[in-house]
Amino acid sequence: MRQDTLRQRIVSSPALNRAAAGLFRLWLELVYRSSRREADGWEAVARLIETHGAVIIVCWHQRIMLTPWMFDLAQAPCRSLTSAGRAGRLVGWMHRAFGYGTVPMPKGHWGAAQMRDVLRGLKEGVSIGISPDGPRGPARVAKVTPIQWARTAQVPVVVFTFSTSRAWHWRTWDRLMFPLPFGRIAMLWRVWDRAVPPRFSEEEGEALAAELGAFMDAVTAQADARVGR
Repeated sequence: MRQDTLRQRIVSSPALNRAAAGLFRLWLELVYRSSRREADGWEAVARLIETHGAVIIVCWHQRIMLTPWMFDLAQAPCRSLTSAGRAGRLVGWMHRAFGYGTVPMPKGHWGAAQMRDVLRGLKEGVSIGISPDGPRGPARVAKVTPIQWARTAQVPVVVFTFSTSRAWHWRTWDRLMFPLPFGRIAMLWRVWDRAVPPRFSEEEGEALAAELGAFMDAVTAQADARVGR
């Protein structure tokens, strides 16, 4: 019990999380700068931001390691939704190290206050990034949450993904892709060009989420093909 308590204190330590995020940042910048990169689709997202003020960026949890490059922060602000779990806290620290804001969600449920914060931010021109299959899966099964936000805030949904020719796959529920240096990287942005109705039932929402998931899978497959996966 004491060992578990000590371990929990260690992994919850802001100083250690900050240090780990700093190391991840150095590693990811090495990967980014040492790799041959192909970026395709951001220009369309930039036009949407000019028109709508903000966007919702969705990315499979498996492909979150390059999300520090999912948005041009020189153009507009963006935040990411992070979970209260250990991995979620680390991603939050990492994103803040790259200049993003974060919205931490209470463990085990969607917080009403945080939901209002996200929607208010979208209406004020602050985009949000979310993994619709996170934080615990099932892997590549999208939840309806970003679609509900898109309906309420009247902003578009954009898919971001990456693939790389050199990577480890961690033994996690999502088989997290951890990129290695000196490879080829493809980063793709694609607009989910689907009109979201002003009202929909629970069943219709699940169908929309399945459509979004299929679109995300197709974009991810395209990124994989560009690096020979």
